[in-house]
Amino acid sequence: MYKTIYITGYKSYELNIYKDDMPEVQYIRKFIEHKLVPLIEEGLEWVLIQGQIGIELWAAEVVVAMKKTYPQIKLGIVTPFENHTERWNESNKLKYVKLAEQADFVDSVFHQPYEGPYQFQRADQFMLDHTDFTLLFYDEEREASPKYFKSKLFDFMDKTNYTCDIVTMDELSEFVNDLQSSEVGFLDG
Repeated sequence: MYKTIYITGYKSYELNIYKDDMPEVQYIRKFIEHKLVPLIEEGLEWVLIQGQIGIELWAAEVVVAMKKTYPQIKLGIVTPFENHTERWNESNKLKYVKLAEQADFVDSVFHQPYEGPYQFQRADQFMLDHTDFTLLFYDEEREASPKYFKSKLFDFMDKTNYTCDIVTMDELSEFVNDLQSSEVGFLDG
């Protein structure tokens, strides 16, 4: 049983997703919810993210929405450094601010602006040190920024009893196909 998990993975642009109203976003959110429900029912208390655009913010939206059904679940946002949204466009900044307002805990690993890549590395280590489990969206065939965290994650797992669930594009596609089949069956029935 896991009390605290970290959800991370691709940034939206790494998935060629540039708007939250794209159908892919709805499927990813449903998939995240599908993964979280059994964990919550087994006693999950916290979902942590670093506040990155893409998988992490979509996960935060899912957790906030799930609070209606599962009021015990809490959202923590621990950014690598302060003002991490500084270079984001206005709509992404606004989205982050709204989610941060609904989070149960918000802080930064470094209480200063960006200084260097070491801040991301320390933030990744913070997540590993303060969670029981990671849900990582990553596929070997679609390398991008998550590959750095994956390497750190595997090194950490080799030294500890930490565990993870790595979601591949195949697993996500299979979920979407099953969901679409059930929706079609529902509409036909």
